[in-house]
Amino acid sequence: MKKKILALLLAGCMVMGLFAGCNNDQQGGPVEGYVPKTSVSNEYEMVEINGYSYKKAKDMTTEQITLTYMHFDQDETVQYLADRFMQIYPNIKVEVKYENVATYNDTLNALNATGDAPDIIMYSDCDFALSNALLADISCFWNTDEETKTVASTVNDAGLGTYATSGRFGVPVKFFPGVIFVDQGVLETLNLEKPGQDWTWSQMIDIIKKATVADSPDGMKYFGLGYYNRLDSYYGIAAAQTIIGEFGFDGVDFDLSAWAVGEQEFSDLKLAGYVAPQTQTPEVEEWMGDWDAWFGASGHVAVLTEAFWTFQGTWNNPNFVSDYDFDIVPYVIPAVSEEDATADHHSIATIDYGGVTVACQYQREAYELLKFMAYGIDGWMTRIEMYNDQSIVNASGIPLKYDVMPAPITTNESVWDAYIAMYCDGMDEEHVEHWRNYFASCLQPISFGWTSIAGYWNFCDEYFNSIGIHDLVDQGKAQAADYVEPATIKANWFHADAMLNYFGPDSMYAGMGINVLTEDEVAMYQQMLADNAG
Repeated sequence: MKKKILALLLAGCMVMGLFAGCNNDQQGGPVEGYVPKTSVSNEYEMVEINGYSYKKAKDMTTEQITLTYMHFDQDETVQYLADRFMQIYPNIKVEVKYENVATYNDTLNALNATGDAPDIIMYSDCDFALSNALLADISCFWNTDEETKTVASTVNDAGLGTYATSGRFGVPVKFFPGVIFVDQGVLETLNLEKPGQDWTWSQMIDIIKKATVADSPDGMKYFGLGYYNRLDSYYGIAAAQTIIGEFGFDGVDFDLSAWAVGEQEFSDLKLAGYVAPQTQTPEVEEWMGDWDAWFGASGHVAVLTEAFWTFQGTWNNPNFVSDYDFDIVPYVIPAVSEEDATADHHSIATIDYGGVTVACQYQREAYELLKFMAYGIDGWMTRIEMYNDQSIVNASGIPLKYDVMPAPITTNESVWDAYIAMYCDGMDEEHVEHWRNYFASCLQPISFGWTSIAGYWNFCDEYFNSIGIHDLVDQGKAQAADYVEPATIKANWFHADAMLNYFGPDSMYAGMGINVLTEDEVAMYQQMLADNAG
């Protein structure tokens, strides 16, 4: 179990009156000395900077204030955005605090313990943030903001950042769409047909099998699949549009049936020799002649489940060197059924979230800063301006467009036109069209579970990973189907337990006077605990 922040935040909020939740259904009234802001004017004036007109909210404070933004993002990018935000709002000083993701929670813990809690935080471990009641409910700002209606549809439809409540505790800050990379050069060499953008899961598996060729034209084996992400996570979302979270989560319950199919299929591929060796193994040294070699540099893998950022960081980076030729293009993670394999469907994505903390006194202003750093149109146009200027580099001298650059999570056409022009600079028309089609197909993202489902990481930490299910199935010692029933029961129990602990009548939020769950919801989760006990 992860470390838990002590209830010092609660004491600090009660004494100083800093809690600023948007939820009006409060037990015992608001915290003494604080009047919650429950309405937003949404009136703006225009401010021109560098030839671009920015929207400046009129209902912001005119006092000289400071907002602290704690993050594990690309630091030069965050500072660039902070500087621009301060140009738009000269009375607001933004202090940026970077912390390595490996030590992030511990540092945040220490800051809160000393009363130095930041105003805005990034986070990926939602169980850590929610169990300590770090995040304020900002639904009153989100729900009245026109720009939130143009974010990727699943942010609202699947409740990403709401954690199955009526509140809004997190917003997507960094969006890395799920992607399948295909090496067209491999397909051409092996005389395999290129798939269409509306391909299905079975078509992808067929390519993986056909592209695994031991007796290749150049004497070096071709593999069908090279993986960074396992296929089971992909399959679990691709199986049905009703699934809005890993392990078959539908917003209330888990069902690991779909996960088991993907898990077994992936393990079977590994055991049958269709999957390329991993770095720093005897197998990769024998295959590529180098212990530290990476399959993505081999030019001998057809399908690659690498991260979104891999393309800009390696294959499209002018500093990337390989002894082999490749022609990498993106595809959306395919849906399982032909009916769902439309131009745009649910697919898993890596999303880091951000939220305004309960310790923040200026929540309206903090929301605008968070929006600018995350999904806001003006913030994204500023990012693209920065990415286009390759004189702006990171500490290693690399232009920021090659340093874990995310994708916009807005559907705004102006943002996407500018982003694609920047992203595809130097590509021929065929490859630009490939990327344009891919980007059009990835805007129904579903987050990995630890960022979006209460209790998910507790389940993985205390049950799923502790058993070592992946290793057992990958080694052929067990069948994934054997775990469907017991794992589903455990997942549902951990989720119900987390919802009550984080949002129930005995939670830290309730202690602050904020009633998150209704009586019916409390009863439902109590019944889930009882039904899934054991």
